[in-house]
Amino acid sequence: MSAANADALGQNLNKWLWEPRPSAAAPRATLAILPHAGGMAQGYAKWAQWFPDDVRLIAVQYPGRGARFAERAALSMADLADPVAEALAAEEELHVFGHSLGAMLGFEVCWRLARMGRPVRAFFPSAAPASHIRRDVLAPDSEPTDAELIEALVDRGGMDPAALEHPELMELVLETCRSDRQITLSYRYGERHRTLDSPIVAFGGTSDAAAVPEDVARWPELTTGLGEVHLLEGGHFYVNDHMASVTARVRQQIAL
Repeated sequence: MSAANADALGQNLNKWLWEPRPSAAAPRATLAILPHAGGMAQGYAKWAQWFPDDVRLIAVQYPGRGARFAERAALSMADLADPVAEALAAEEELHVFGHSLGAMLGFEVCWRLARMGRPVRAFFPSAAPASHIRRDVLAPDSEPTDAELIEALVDRGGMDPAALEHPELMELVLETCRSDRQITLSYRYGERHRTLDSPIVAFGGTSDAAAVPEDVARWPELTTGLGEVHLLEGGHFYVNDHMASVTARVRQQIAL
């Protein structure tokens, strides 16, 4: 399904939250999905088919993309984490899944919700080093060229090569990737060791150069509760080949 078709089927709950399908009148749980760098909410529309109707699915829409393409992109983690936490604070039985940048953001959102007295039921970080040991793959002062960014996106599996045939689309993609890169490079977990009480069930790809397995394996250090790590064959977007396995574990956790 294309992003355009997905957008037509889904609905904007507010400017931060997009729902790929109508939810049940009284859902038993909500799963919020936080996209990867350069990603948009509609890119996760297919997740809806993996969950029953009584699980409400919502995807976070970052500024500068989708219906918010005219807005100035966020440049710091706080620019995203503060309003996203506010947007999700009213959700009951909330579970959070974040991929790559979304995993980094997810930890900060879950931390803020806990401090608001609204702890999440579970957090599922994917394809990201644990926040307290995150280290930059690229030096902050080495600004990649457009060609290098495109090559990295295609190599990691985060972009359809067909998008290269649409220069205007590529310009938007590269712009959001650069702003998201700024968020990643400027993010700091902080000197104080912060943990969640909610379960953390982490996922990663066995051959992911951006989030190597030993770094993904340290996510359980950031919870006082259940901590699990699942490494699946593949690279940074391993999840595209393992939707059944990943969503099955998420469904299992939601059912607890």
